[in-house]
Amino acid sequence: MRIKRDLHYIGIVALVVVTILFLNGFPGILVSKELYAGEGIAKTQIEVKNISARQAKELIEEGKGVFILDVRTKAEYNEFHLKGANLIPIQELEQNISKIPKDKKVIVHCAKGKRSATACELLKNKGLKELYNMEGGINQWKSEGYPVEKP
Repeated sequence: MRIKRDLHYIGIVALVVVTILFLNGFPGILVSKELYAGEGIAKTQIEVKNISARQAKELIEEGKGVFILDVRTKAEYNEFHLKGANLIPIQELEQNISKIPKDKKVIVHCAKGKRSATACELLKNKGLKELYNMEGGINQWKSEGYPVEKP
């Protein structure tokens, strides 16, 4: 009878020990799988910075190493554009990535900020590192009274 009771306690203790070991080791297994896979590591190293029209203006006024990329249509660009802006419509962006310098800060804008956000993601995936999406686009720029050029 005593042997049967002792085996019962040994079984319970063994179950508790195995449970504790499993619960302590299980999160480590999940973490090591995530780290081993490396998903998201490269993406977090390159980050698109969303900036206001004012912040974009300040970067442009610094004047060093800035490339202004307008991803609107040619018709939109011809209405008005930022001084020094380089037009590459978003539909033609992938074929013309070689025209964008990789060693400069790239300020991307469109009319309101949606196309430029899409363009920034595409450029990020192609290896460009210093990407700035101008939130609100050129419409926000204009509404703040900053200058634009007309052909």
